[in-house]
Amino acid sequence: MVTDGGIRGWSSVALKEIWQENTTAREALLAEVRRLSEAQLAFQPAPGKWSIGEILDHLCLAERSIARVVSKILQQAAGRGLIGEPGSMDVPPYRIDLATYNQPATAPESVRPSPEQPLDRLFSDLQESRERLLDVTGRVDGRVVGNVTIRHFQLGDLHFYQWLALEGAHEAKHLAQIRQIKSHPNFPKS
Repeated sequence: MVTDGGIRGWSSVALKEIWQENTTAREALLAEVRRLSEAQLAFQPAPGKWSIGEILDHLCLAERSIARVVSKILQQAAGRGLIGEPGSMDVPPYRIDLATYNQPATAPESVRPSPEQPLDRLFSDLQESRERLLDVTGRVDGRVVGNVTIRHFQLGDLHFYQWLALEGAHEAKHLAQIRQIKSHPNFPKS
């Protein structure tokens, strides 16, 4: 069911759209960091600010966390009879409030990064976390998940589709941060 670039042949229009955006965000992220040196990965633009390597580690931790949340939502939805065939219920609107989301926020402790992870490990972890989230999502492809929510620390109550859409928005948010770090006057040349 997985095709080029990890994009699945989703039967759900909502999942197809969400995962296209998530895949686009991931591809842009990887293109931005693929050829960075260890010094560039470890560069901190200011004391207490995350390096690019720490951002990548944070993204792995966050995606794993989203996979756990989505799995929990699916368990709750199944228990309430809120996973159905297309047409039996509507897909809830799944756009997230990007203006609110893109405001600076302190990451929860559970997704704070470790310093100085090697790039190959970060790439491996990003691949593993993506596969985990795709697998969880695949459990309900071709069906509709009702409006069961779990609270996000910044955005409030989010349902299944919003949590999935959050993944791509999260990577896009941190891609902008990575680009800012790379434009810092003291960023290592190699």
